[in-house]
Amino acid sequence: MVPNQNGAAATESPSVPARSLVARCESGFGKLVDALNGAGSLLIFAVMVLVGCDVLGRALFGTPIYGVAELVALSVVAIVFLQLGSALRHQRMTRADLFLESFMRRRPRAGLILSALFNLAGVGVCIAMALATGPLLVQAWSHGQYIGVEGLFKAETWPVRLIVIVGSSVAGIQYLLLAWADMRACARTTTSSE
Repeated sequence: MVPNQNGAAATESPSVPARSLVARCESGFGKLVDALNGAGSLLIFAVMVLVGCDVLGRALFGTPIYGVAELVALSVVAIVFLQLGSALRHQRMTRADLFLESFMRRRPRAGLILSALFNLAGVGVCIAMALATGPLLVQAWSHGQYIGVEGLFKAETWPVRLIVIVGSSVAGIQYLLLAWADMRACARTTTSSE
């Protein structure tokens, strides 16, 4: 028994099913995706402040901040991969839906299968990105690779390579969840039409 707001004992309704393991995992994964998106937004803010300070430094004191161009270049890549999963999850990823939407209206089951295949292709692309970046991460870590000019400014590249692997892995999982949702909807469409 769980006390309600008035302090009285209340029981959980037997008609409300317990959340399945899949739903709980998907909810936890959603929190991870949104946390990465938040980190990307904070990085955007930091880049804006850095560029603003560089512009002010050049205008007021005639002195730039060393490494701004390098940090912005690294940050753009990091921001894209930090926010990629969220763009997919919240359906903000750019894609040409002109064909798919009209096709789904005419043939919903075939449209859902086509959408699932598109999402599975996205899984493949994300796996390829993560696998291709893995050796680059090891090389950047072991050799201490950096960008910049020795003595003025240098930034190691391994954190961005790690973000690429994490971001593409998260996006791949999100594509897989979208494909799974399409296939479930396809199964429901099949059973409801029978």
